[in-house]
Amino acid sequence: PSFGSGTPRALHPCPQSPCKRGGCRERERDQEQQPASSSTSQAAMSNETAVADFDKLLQQEAFDQGTKVAQIFSGIFFAGLALWLTTANGGSLAFVQRAALEKRLTVCCFINMYVAMFSTFFNIFQLTNVDDAILPTNGGFTLDLARPIEWVLTCPLMQLSLVLMGGAKLPDYRRYLMPSFSIAILSCGTVAAFMPIMSLKILCFVLGVILFLTMASFNRLQIIEYSSGAECFKNGDSEFRKATLLLLCTWAPFPTWFVMSPEGFGIITNVLIIQVGWAFLNIVSKFTFIFYIQRIKDLYCNRLKTKRELTGNANGTKKMFGVSGGGMHGSMSPPDFEMGGHMIMPGMDAQAYEMADKDAKREKLNAVVIETMNFLGMAQNTDRFVRLLEQADVICIADVEKLNQEKCEKLSLPFELVQALQKRVKVWKMDLVDEAEMELERGEEHYIKKLMDTPQGDHQMQMQMQ
Repeated sequence: PSFGSGTPRALHPCPQSPCKRGGCRERERDQEQQPASSSTSQAAMSNETAVADFDKLLQQEAFDQGTKVAQIFSGIFFAGLALWLTTANGGSLAFVQRAALEKRLTVCCFINMYVAMFSTFFNIFQLTNVDDAILPTNGGFTLDLARPIEWVLTCPLMQLSLVLMGGAKLPDYRRYLMPSFSIAILSCGTVAAFMPIMSLKILCFVLGVILFLTMASFNRLQIIEYSSGAECFKNGDSEFRKATLLLLCTWAPFPTWFVMSPEGFGIITNVLIIQVGWAFLNIVSKFTFIFYIQRIKDLYCNRLKTKRELTGNANGTKKMFGVSGGGMHGSMSPPDFEMGGHMIMPGMDAQAYEMADKDAKREKLNAVVIETMNFLGMAQNTDRFVRLLEQADVICIADVEKLNQEKCEKLSLPFELVQALQKRVKVWKMDLVDEAEMELERGEEHYIKKLMDTPQGDHQMQMQMQ
C-alpha cells in the first residue's frame, strides 16, 4: 500500500524492479521449453536403445540359425560316415542270417551297441532347444523331436536283431519287413501328435495300433517258424520265444502312455510326469532287451564250450579231410575221421563204426545232462545221473525223448530229472543246434559209410594214384 493515500497500488508479481520485467518473461519461456526438449531427447535415446536391441536380436537369431544348420550338417555327415563304416566292416545280413548261432548272437550284440549309442546321443540332444516343436493342440505342449527320431533309429534295429537271431528258419524278407513295421508305427504316432484336428489324430493313432498288432502277429509266426511248430505265444521254453515276448511286452505300454500324454489326447498335462514316464518306458524296454540278448549269448557260449570239451573238438566238429602242414594250402592227410574218440579207417567194419557212433551220441547227451544238472543246482550229482542213464542203456538224446513215467519206473530212473532233461533237450535242439551244423553231420555220416565200404587196399591204391 502506498503511504499518504487510501488507494492501494497493484503488486507486481516479480520481486525485481519494473525495469527488469523483460528478463523475467524470457526465463518463463525457457522454463516452458525445458520439459519439451527433455522429452524429445529421452524419446531419441529410447529409439536408439530399441534399434540396438533389435540389432542384437537379429544377430542372436542369425547365430542360432547358423548353429542349428552346422549341427544338422555335421550330424548328417557323421551319420553317413557311421553307416559307411558299418557297411564296409560288416558282413552281409543275408550271410549273417545263415551263419552259426554264435556268429548271429555276436552280430545282435553289436547291433544293440548301436542302439545304446543312438539312445545316448539323442537323449543328450533333447537338452537343447534345437529339437523343440510346439504342438497345435493341448495348450501348445513343447515336444522334443529328438525322442521320436531316437525311436525311429533304434526300434527297427531291435526287430532286426530278432530276425537275425532266428536264423535261416525265417524268410529273408523279414529283415526288411519287421524294421519297416517299427518305422511305420512310430511315424503314425509322430504324425498324430502334430494333427490339429482330433478326428485325424484318432485316425493316425488307430492306424498305428493296427500296424502294431500286425507286427505282433508276424512275431508270433516267427516263434512258430523258429521252433518248427513246437512253440507259440502261450507255451515254449526257447530263448528266441522269451526274447520276442520280452520285446513286445515292453513295447505294449507305449500306445497307452501316448493316449495319456499331451501328444495324444491330453489326459495327463503335468510335464514332469509325462517326461519321466517316457524316460522310464524307454529305459525299461531297451535295457531289458539288450541285457537279455547278451545273456543268451553268454549262456550259448558256455553251452558250446561244454559241448566242445566233451567231444574233444575245439572247432565244434572235425573236418573229414584235415589240412595241416606248411604251404598255402597245406598238405592233405589221409581221409581218416575221428568219431567219439575212435579213428574211422577205410574198410572198417560196421561194429567199430557203430561203437564210434554211440560214443559220439553219448557225448552230446552228457553235455545236455551237465547243463540240466547245473540249471537245477545239482551239479554234484551229475556223475550219478550219467551212470544211471548208461546202466539203463539210454545213450543218446533220441532215447531220452522216448522216456515216460512208466518206462522210468521200469528202469528205476528218477522221472523228475528225466522230465527236466527232456525240457532241456527241446531248448538244446532249438538254441544250440544249427541247420548248417546238422547238414555237415549228415554229410560226414554219408562219407564215413562210403569210407567204410571202401577196401583198405583199394583206398591205398587210390591215394597212390592221386
